[in-house]
Amino acid sequence: MARPRMFSEERALDGAMRLFWEKGYEAASTQELCAATGLGRSSIYNTFTSKHSLFVRALAHYLDSMTDRQSAILDDSPRPPMTRLRDLFDSIIEQEEAGRRDGRGLGCLGVNTTAELA
Repeated sequence: MARPRMFSEERALDGAMRLFWEKGYEAASTQELCAATGLGRSSIYNTFTSKHSLFVRALAHYLDSMTDRQSAILDDSPRPPMTRLRDLFDSIIEQEEAGRRDGRGLGCLGVNTTAELA
C-alpha cells in the first residue's frame, strides 16, 4: 500500500517554478530542485516522473497564475476598455519593478522559456 503524500504539491510546484524562473530549465539541477521544493529526489520523481514533467507542470502553474491575474483586470467590464488595458500594463510594469527592487527582476517565465528552449 502506498503511503499518502505528506506535502503540498502546489507548494512544491511553486518552489520549482521559482527555481526554473531564476535559473532556466537546463541550469536547474536536481539537487537545487530538491532544495526549492523541499522534497527528496525520490519524492520528486514519484510525484512528477521527470525533471521535464516537473518543468512543464511548473510552467503551466506560472501561466495559470498570470492568466488569472491578467484576466481579472481585462474582464472588469464596467470599466472602459482603454482603462482596463492601461491597468493591465501598469500591473505588469509594477510587478517587474517590485521584482527588481527585491533583486529578482526575472522577466516573464514564458518568454524566458521560449528563448531558452527555442
